[in-house]
Parts: sequence; C-alpha cells; structure tokens
Amino acid sequence: MITAAEDQAAAETNVETIEREIGELARVLEAMQRRRNYPLDRAQFLLLRVLEARGPTPTATLADLLLLDDSTVTRQIAAMEDAELVAREPNPNDRRSSLIHATRHGLTVMRKMRRMRLERIDRLVADWTADERDTLAGLLTKLNGTLKRSLKDA
Repeated sequence: MITAAEDQAAAETNVETIEREIGELARVLEAMQRRRNYPLDRAQFLLLRVLEARGPTPTATLADLLLLDDSTVTRQIAAMEDAELVAREPNPNDRRSSLIHATRHGLTVMRKMRRMRLERIDRLVADWTADERDTLAGLLTKLNGTLKRSLKDA
C-alpha cells in the first residue's frame, strides 16, 4: 500500500521531471529554430497564422492573441510591412486604428513554412504509434491551455 508521503514524493518527482523536460524542450526548440532555414522567424510565422485564421485584425487584438504588448506587435508589423508580408487597411469600426491583414505573399510564405514544419514533425514522430501521437497532441493542447490561463490569472 502506498502511503501519503510516498504519493507526495512521487508527485514531487513528476513535477521536477516536468520542470526539467519543459526547460529542455524550450532549449532544444530554440536550437532547432536557429538551425532551420525557415523563410520567416517564429514571430512572423505566428502572426501570419493568426491573420490567416482571423482575417484582418487590429494590432491590439493581435497583441492579446499572441500574448505580447502592443509596442512589440507594432514593431513586428512594421518590419513585416517592409517585407510585404502584411498590409494595413482602415478599420471601418474605429477610424483611429487600422486592421492588419496578411498579403498574398505573406500567406504563401507562411504556408510554405507550415508545410516544412509539419514535414519535420512528421519525420520526428514517424516511429511513434498513432496512440502516442494522439496522447502527445492532447497533452500539449492541455498544457498550452493551462499556461495561457495562468498568464491571464497572473
């Protein structure tokens, strides 16, 4: 029979393992990002994915969705405009702001990068079972939801 103290020790070990593995995951993903020859940086890719899903969106909404401050998103948008990845259009609901939309070029580049990323991930888990892939997908979705909620509560 497992005692309460043993159960607590096991939970602490799991938490320690999770903490270590999340740190390792972040480090490995950063290293992989630096070594990949992607056509966009991560911030540009994520912003374009949001615009693809939502359509024209105000900067403040983009900042909220990307969990960034307005000034950071404004700088990213300016650089992306220079690269013709996004464009501004008047906001019909608020003349003080504009809507940001992905250009055809921006969507083409983002979709190319998404294909590259999907192919790479597919190769990484090629020898995993369908159940293992499903489990990972579900747990990552759950973890991201928990992390996002914790940011809102902070």
